[in-house]
Amino acid sequence: MRAQRADRQALTLWVIAALVSVLILGPILVLFRASVSPPGTLPFDGWDLTFEHYATIFTRADNLRLAGNTLLYALGSVAIGVAIATAIAWATERTDMPGRVGARVMMFSWMAVPPLVMGFGWILLINPGNGALNALAKNMFGLTQPLFTIYSLWSLVMITALAVVPTAFVMVSGLMRNMDPQLEQAATVHGASGAVIARRITLPLVAPGVLSVAIFMFMTVVQAFDLPLIIGLTARIPVLSTRVYLLSSPDAGIPNYGLSSAFGVILVAVAALLMWSYFRAIRVSERFRVVTGRGFRPRRVALGGWRWPLFAAVLFYFVLMLLPLAMLAWASLFPSYRLPSFEALGYASLASYARVLDMGSVQRAIGHTIVLVLASASIVMALSSLIAWFSVRGRTVLARYVDILSFAPTAVPPIVMVMAILLLYLQSPLYGTLWILILGHVTIYIAFGTRTMGAALMQIHKELADAASISGAGWFTGLRRITLPLVWPHILNGWLWVVAHSARDLTIPLVLMTTGNVVVASALWQMWDVPDLSGASAVAMLLVAGLLMLVVPLQIYAARQSDRGH
Repeated sequence: MRAQRADRQALTLWVIAALVSVLILGPILVLFRASVSPPGTLPFDGWDLTFEHYATIFTRADNLRLAGNTLLYALGSVAIGVAIATAIAWATERTDMPGRVGARVMMFSWMAVPPLVMGFGWILLINPGNGALNALAKNMFGLTQPLFTIYSLWSLVMITALAVVPTAFVMVSGLMRNMDPQLEQAATVHGASGAVIARRITLPLVAPGVLSVAIFMFMTVVQAFDLPLIIGLTARIPVLSTRVYLLSSPDAGIPNYGLSSAFGVILVAVAALLMWSYFRAIRVSERFRVVTGRGFRPRRVALGGWRWPLFAAVLFYFVLMLLPLAMLAWASLFPSYRLPSFEALGYASLASYARVLDMGSVQRAIGHTIVLVLASASIVMALSSLIAWFSVRGRTVLARYVDILSFAPTAVPPIVMVMAILLLYLQSPLYGTLWILILGHVTIYIAFGTRTMGAALMQIHKELADAASISGAGWFTGLRRITLPLVWPHILNGWLWVVAHSARDLTIPLVLMTTGNVVVASALWQMWDVPDLSGASAVAMLLVAGLLMLVVPLQIYAARQSDRGH
């Protein structure tokens, strides 16, 4: 019987390996092939090979500035964003700060705002010409020069850092939630101060997990092109993501798939180095396995007089978070943009909402979006849970291969990956259907799912699975009945994250768009590009409202269940 269980487990792993290889390795191989194709050709137009694209990258002088801007942008955004996320996660999961449930809900609410719309919201707020905050500062203080400017590297870094926080929070909060307080209590008994406990116990326990979060977010920021495109290009701050995007989707001429693919291959090499660092960090995973079969009950830190100052600091972040969304809501109330004022309120109406909801294209896009987000999120988390379990529990070469391969999409910019998916499935029945969008989202978001579930399963000690096996349960029964119930908040958080990001993603729907698979994100882009600012703002607010109706109830439920365990 034990041999039969081992055979079934091995067969399951082989099936997962084959599926992940098709999903991820296929487009990556196309990416490599495109990078050595002659200029002006598609990957399979012939068998000629050239390294001209790589020579172009390493010989052009402006690429050195491009690399410097990208490094400074990514490091600055991730350092600030992950630091803020870790602090808020500690406050909500490890202390008695008031408003903890609201803080968790707000984090997921922020992910309902597409980066493109968020960027336009910040432009409306602090652009030097007619930004709302600059206009307010001029009226209040009589300034002749704008107080803020959005078109600078540090403005781009700060805005991106604020956008990084919710995703990093989702990944870090689980680490904070499952920390056993007995080690900190023992240090307190021995007279250690709070600063010493944080430096010698708390930080070492969460450091490997936070490192994996930082690696994931670094690659995410390097690949992001929404904010660098609408802010960085106007400010003449080129970064790698905008260069790749403009090469793949030029305003004039044919796309240069070869050069953009060559940039993608270089990013794969960088990601390999980052993954090597990540796996070295988790090699000491036994040191931070903090949930075992022994009695475990987390305890919150009593803040005393610091409860309300800490609450005010967290609230300040959420105020910054809501400002672009408020500007978007304001813009949706008028046929043309107006600066916020009490006088303008008399002309506000919901006419834009009625207009867009009566459009057949928007109605079809809403239906497609519902199917897309539910299918993508469910497939990603189911597959990620299995991959993470085999990665953490399995010590085989095949398990390590699947784990590394599932992380590979992090190394490839979404715009490059989706181009590879387009080239790979162009002649298949999937092209032009909603299923190719689902396939693209599963391919790209599986990296987040496996990192989230991997970090969660690392904290579940092997002795629990051993106890189930001794009692006669198979590996899948132990996973389903013991392991997954312990980490279900991580599964729910990951599912909600994929839902939000799938709904707001523009890259995949835009590149793979046909008349038969338009979703809300691509419809929003089309309306904004017309331009139809009021209609696009109304569609964006409907998208946010729909996501909130799904995310908020589930997140409140998960947060309250988690608090009962505390």
